[in-house]
Amino acid sequence: MRRRELLKVLAAVPFATAIGGCEEKGEKDEKQRGTQTSTVEIHLDGAFALVLQRNKGNSLLAFSPKPPSGEEQHQFYLNGSRKPEGGGKGLTFMLSPEGLEREKKPPEINPGLSDFFFQTERWRVGDSLVTIELPPPDKVTFIGHRSSVVFKSDGRQAWMPTNYVLKYELHGAAAKLECSDASLKCTPSPDSYPGVTRFFFEIGPVRSLDFTQSHVHGIRFFNYILQQCFPDLVQKYSLQEYRASDKQARNVPHLVPAVFQYDVPSARLRNASYITDCEYGGPFVGTNTPPNG
Repeated sequence: MRRRELLKVLAAVPFATAIGGCEEKGEKDEKQRGTQTSTVEIHLDGAFALVLQRNKGNSLLAFSPKPPSGEEQHQFYLNGSRKPEGGGKGLTFMLSPEGLEREKKPPEINPGLSDFFFQTERWRVGDSLVTIELPPPDKVTFIGHRSSVVFKSDGRQAWMPTNYVLKYELHGAAAKLECSDASLKCTPSPDSYPGVTRFFFEIGPVRSLDFTQSHVHGIRFFNYILQQCFPDLVQKYSLQEYRASDKQARNVPHLVPAVFQYDVPSARLRNASYITDCEYGGPFVGTNTPPNG
């Protein structure tokens, strides 16, 4: 046998052995965890603060503080329920990590969230309407439009999402949602479909708000979340309050019929969330420290 051919054979032997070993290991792992792969989606609609806890393996904590007395109060809805849940008392949820086999590395974050992804080491949860403990996701993204806002400190325009969507790849096992209130049905949303399990958590005001009221309330509550939970972010990231006289208010986009209409006011159509009517969401914050109280 020629020397060159011999070297090829010798080089191929360990490579082939390694591939065989990988295939055997892969087949064994596949049998252990099952062959089915599916997706779990966690939808956070409305005024949720979302914290990426690098100190806890990149797990997430989502929460919505209770509004102060005298301000518009909030209600919580689970999976599109027609009636609010919890009766105003604080609820805690936890998504079981069983079957969520992924490295505890930072999730992929949609670039559309970058305007509201902040960093701090000083934060707290406080008295919240809802708190949700979540394992590290594969992806953090959003759906639908983003609303235009302005930072008070420097007048910079930014685009705020009205929701967060967390995505997990599930291998074999089924996702399990646990709740502090045993009377709640923590089963997946009815609009889950084969291969995708969905849970919807929604926060919205108790009373119905018109367009201007919704914007005013949304911005004030965002600033309140910063003040109560992320004090180091207040000065730089508080939002300029919405006023009906603003140019932005006079030029709100709306749908107009493309055919002739009699001289009557046309209906203004705007985006709404799954159940609640929220114009703004909450901050997305990365941290290396546990909550400070």
